[in-house]
Amino acid sequence: MLRRAALVNRHGIATRFEGRQTSWAETLDRVQRLASALQRLGLAPGDRVAILAANSELYVQLLFAIPWAGGVVVPINTRLAGEEIAHCLADSGSRLLIVDDGFLRAARQLQALAPGLVQLVYAGGASETPGDCLGLAGLLAACEPAADAGRGGSDLFALYYTGGTTGRSKGVMLTHQGMITNTLQWILEIGVGRDDVLLVVAPMFHLVGGLNAIAAAALGAGLCLMPRFDPRAVLQMIEAEQVTKAALVPTMINAIVAHPEIANFDLSSLRRISYGGSPISETLLRRTLAVMPQTLLYQVYGQTEGGPNISILKPRDHRIAVDGSSKLGSAGQPITGTEVVILDHDEAVLPAGAVGEICVRGLTVSPGYWNLPEETAKAQRGGWLHTGDAGYLDADGFLYIVDRIKDMIITGGENVYSQEVENALYSHPAVAECAVFGIPDERWGERVHAVVRLREGCSASGVELIAHCRRQLAAYKCIRSVDFRSEPFPLSGANKILKRELRAAYWDSRPRQV
Repeated sequence: MLRRAALVNRHGIATRFEGRQTSWAETLDRVQRLASALQRLGLAPGDRVAILAANSELYVQLLFAIPWAGGVVVPINTRLAGEEIAHCLADSGSRLLIVDDGFLRAARQLQALAPGLVQLVYAGGASETPGDCLGLAGLLAACEPAADAGRGGSDLFALYYTGGTTGRSKGVMLTHQGMITNTLQWILEIGVGRDDVLLVVAPMFHLVGGLNAIAAAALGAGLCLMPRFDPRAVLQMIEAEQVTKAALVPTMINAIVAHPEIANFDLSSLRRISYGGSPISETLLRRTLAVMPQTLLYQVYGQTEGGPNISILKPRDHRIAVDGSSKLGSAGQPITGTEVVILDHDEAVLPAGAVGEICVRGLTVSPGYWNLPEETAKAQRGGWLHTGDAGYLDADGFLYIVDRIKDMIITGGENVYSQEVENALYSHPAVAECAVFGIPDERWGERVHAVVRLREGCSASGVELIAHCRRQLAAYKCIRSVDFRSEPFPLSGANKILKRELRAAYWDSRPRQV
């Protein structure tokens, strides 16, 4: 795809980042030289290379260069705590860690926690390379373009680490075939082309960033990259770079349309917004269409294990929703080439309207979890990926999500597993029992909430427990609110806390409980 982009749109702008523009021909040359540098460092076919960096044109180039050299990309979530990152590095067996200026200090501390890590590679902007690192700029200067290692098909493209119900992140394996297939599905469903300029503001360690980069290469289109989300900066970027397509989450959309200066910007170029993480409210939909009437909205439902996209709610259903259609509450219909069924506890297919587990199969589905064959077999039993989400299909084939079978919270587009947070809370000496779940939040969609019962004779405040979690977890995983109770928790027959009963009061009889 990269070679084709350089062939069909050689002088077209591939990436725009902080005032720098790089053509597709320049990008191809840079990727080939980066691949050569990685091979000089001893990268062998199938070796994992981790990236701990903010969005930049270099990140996009590394996304292509690592597989070009024969390696497997391991994008590291920059929001994770040090021990969480160390687990990802050690579990993946990453030999190289590429870091930019923002994460150099953290990377040095990680070397002691990930003994398999052979080398730190500095990819920052300083003129002198730190003494304990190899400088990427110096390596590139001495390298000729490398030939493509020829990886493809069922070969691994990347390991994306996602939160685990056991408290440990799991490496989701994604193949070249799966990534390319999902990219082509996305292009078909969204309808982008070579003349489009795609805005990537979500972190590149999320799969949506990688898919946008691969889609741009497949089309020879352009990418606008931002290191972090800022609503005013997004408005400036759309106007200055004539952005035509943006990938956002509803919290970002809300911040953009609510910005007091939005009327001062020309947003007429923005033809499409895709969003995920949660549905969009009718109120936010109306506000968005009022300020950007030319913009088409697409809601995408998926998960990393699905490759990631599973279903899509098209613009026509958003427009109809303004007139009172109920489809806005759905996650749309399955994307082309992906099968979706609802299965009961006995793995039988349920009819329309019946609630069960959402299960998926297709070429984009992950082959499983890295080093976790039992978890893989459990998730993919019967040849179907079991998403852990409860839902139903209506008579028109629209998918509705009503609850989460696996204990996960989606807050601001980030996945948080309750078990991870509960483990942190249980390490506090005053906590006897706790339950963590998501509750409605206007800004984040859901926020991480805890109900806690303290040990007899002990005391702790909500502020204290929040601070305790922050010392152990990434900030987005930490509880944002706490309620205390003195009575025992409701329990199931298996003596498990019935979170559904605890959560019901906060969701106020809403039809969708996530």
